Amino acid sequence: MNIPIVNFEDYMLGETNISAENLQELCASLKTAFIEVGFVYLKNTGITQQEVDEVMNISKEFFYLPEEKKLPFSRGSYNNNPNHGWVSLERERLNPARPGDLKEAFNTSSLHPDIKWPSEDVPGFRDKQVSFFMRCKELSLRVLRLMGLSLGLDVDIFVSAHKQIGTDENGSTLRTLYYPPVDSGHVKEGQLRCGEHSDYGSITFVFQSPEGGLQVLSRSGQYISAPFIAGTVLLNVADLMQRWTSDVFISAIHRVLLPSPGDSTTRQSLAYFVQPDDEALITCCDGLNKYPPVKSGYYLTERFKESYGRKSGSMES
Repeated sequence: MNIPIVNFEDYMLGETNISAENLQELCASLKTAFIEVGFVYLKNTGITQQEVDEVMNISKEFFYLPEEKKLPFSRGSYNNNPNHGWVSLERERLNPARPGDLKEAFNTSSLHPDIKWPSEDVPGFRDKQVSFFMRCKELSLRVLRLMGLSLGLDVDIFVSAHKQIGTDENGSTLRTLYYPPVDSGHVKEGQLRCGEHSDYGSITFVFQSPEGGLQVLSRSGQYISAPFIAGTVLLNVADLMQRWTSDVFISAIHRVLLPSPGDSTTRQSLAYFVQPDDEALITCCDGLNKYPPVKSGYYLTERFKESYGRKSGSMES
């Protein structure tokens, strides 16, 4: 099974005149993908490859800085938003049973005007991250509307729980990731670039560089490749959405493999994690209570404890 590709042109950013027929077709295509795979490629979203490249390029400037230059911006050092900031190599274990992931990340989780950014060493870093964050926000709200419509629900059932995106009352995050060259002689047993996991929130957008490695666990239990496809964004269902829809939409497990021995290429990606507002109470939308109600912010904090260790009891770096 391959991950389907859906043309989003009729509802791309800036487009407001989608016909009822095209809207129905788009909803049906997304619903099928979310039920059968949990992942889908969207093409013609309105977010250009140039925009993606600009964010990746300026992010690489940050990742190439000496560690002492990045440390002041570490995740856990921002009081207003503990998830914001730099995550060092091997700090995170998305599969807690494996060694730390062979990746670095910078989380744009807070847009508060007073927080510190690495602007002195990487001019324009903040502006590029924030601008792309807001572009992804607008696209995510369009997708969330379609998801509600595809289930025959109110158009705003999901959107209304995401009103605070871009504030510190919502955990949505633009995460820029850098996978450095791998020295196969120093890899720990069982270590991956990114361990097996499912995402935590509502939906996720993933923009990849051409280097491979991302795999998705299919409903049949086999891993399938999710390669870079020019001009597309990879969209997947996350865990709270699976709970919300009583397992109608599936949050699929995925991972990033190590490159082949001797392959010294790097890899980059941008992931936009869409999270309901912290105080949003997520209940099964069919009313059957297959999962107990849970507040989005509490759920996110508990999941962070799994990937960063529970000793802190919080979203600590």
